[in-house]
Amino acid sequence: MAKLRITEHTVTVVLSVVEKIETLHRNVTVPRWAILGARAVADGMGEVRGLPRLGTEVPGVVMAGMFSHYGVRTFVICHAHRPAVVIELSAQPFDRLLVTVDDPDAVIARLASGLSPVWPEG
Repeated sequence: MAKLRITEHTVTVVLSVVEKIETLHRNVTVPRWAILGARAVADGMGEVRGLPRLGTEVPGVVMAGMFSHYGVRTFVICHAHRPAVVIELSAQPFDRLLVTVDDPDAVIARLASGLSPVWPEG
């Protein structure tokens, strides 16, 4: 299962070797300032909208890769109908991250602890 590495300045979706093959992608890192919001969902697969543009879809088993729905690009890594976190983004290659995790509430709390925007210098 993918892991979310949350630091002071970034959030990274860390993929296993198998998940890199499923998604046809490397780890995804976004700056914390790009996070508009995050929420927990009971069924990550139920949140997936649109068609896979790049990746793997086996209904009820795995949805992984980039899914597109009416111009909204979502990076998805969901296994079975498990709890997940949805992270809404701004000014990134993906508009949303959707990742199954063991404890979505803990992830949300960790994100909320530093969710106020920290704008890049420059």
